[in-house]
Amino acid sequence: MNTSCLDFLQKKELDKGFYMLYGDEPACIFKSKEHIIQCNFLNSEFTRINLDLEDDDFIEILNEATMSQDMFASGKIIFFKFSKNRLNKEIREKIELISNHEADIVSVLEISEVKVSTLRKELFSKLSRGMLIDCSEPSEKEIFNFLRLNLPDSLVSDEQIKLHQSLYEGNFSALLNDMELLKIVDDSKYIESIFSESSVKDNRKIINYLADNKIDSVIDVINYYEKNEPGIIPLLVWLFNRDLQAVNMILSRSGSVRKLGIWDSQLASYNKIAKRFNKKKIESALSLLDESDKKFKGFLKGSPWDSLREVVFKFV
Repeated sequence: MNTSCLDFLQKKELDKGFYMLYGDEPACIFKSKEHIIQCNFLNSEFTRINLDLEDDDFIEILNEATMSQDMFASGKIIFFKFSKNRLNKEIREKIELISNHEADIVSVLEISEVKVSTLRKELFSKLSRGMLIDCSEPSEKEIFNFLRLNLPDSLVSDEQIKLHQSLYEGNFSALLNDMELLKIVDDSKYIESIFSESSVKDNRKIINYLADNKIDSVIDVINYYEKNEPGIIPLLVWLFNRDLQAVNMILSRSGSVRKLGIWDSQLASYNKIAKRFNKKKIESALSLLDESDKKFKGFLKGSPWDSLREVVFKFV
């Protein structure tokens, strides 16, 4: 079965088996992997294994990985990587082997460097099982339909959807991340504020303040929200968490921050911020964010806004 990333993300249930992610949109690849994990292993332990198709002893490693057992895990997922831009006979045979594997294992192959036209010509017809997920950048029509299916009823007129598309033009990953906020913010007033021109601008303004070490300006924004929109704190916690994850990725060189919805034009700001952080400082800030979230939900006593302000001072 061949499907687009956005159609794939709509599926509520998935079968264990083989998934191939092709195309080069980082947000689509990241969200598809996340969706596969959530659908197959929601709230359960699982074993994660990473393999490269170009390993010399690939078959031996694969057999060992599929036969090994973990008494504490309810399932197993193997992520296969292929980083070259051409297929040869040996690689095609390995992919066919993975797709036909009978073991009760989730297999995910990421193959983003090979042209889609090449895959269609040389590979797709040879795969009789599994799900092929097109992770290329979605078309405007695909994004339009995705928004119509996922936004609240108050935001799905043709004019509103076209406005949302224009706000996120050129930054599809940011749009996907803001769609995630719908899962944690259930007040229609704040949902509408997320998908507004002023919200996109305000979020960018905060990160620019942090990059320039204008902590007082960020505190002013926090104080404004505390006084005028106190229910928006889950959104602020999510945004600061995303920013700290981006800083951590930069420091550890563990991938592109684009998949977190970071604009290329913002990368310089995040690099400036990263120079003022280390692993211990990031962990401390994340702990304060968790504290703020728990206070807001009533699990801890105290003001969530005080904890959030402490997070801001960690950016000094």
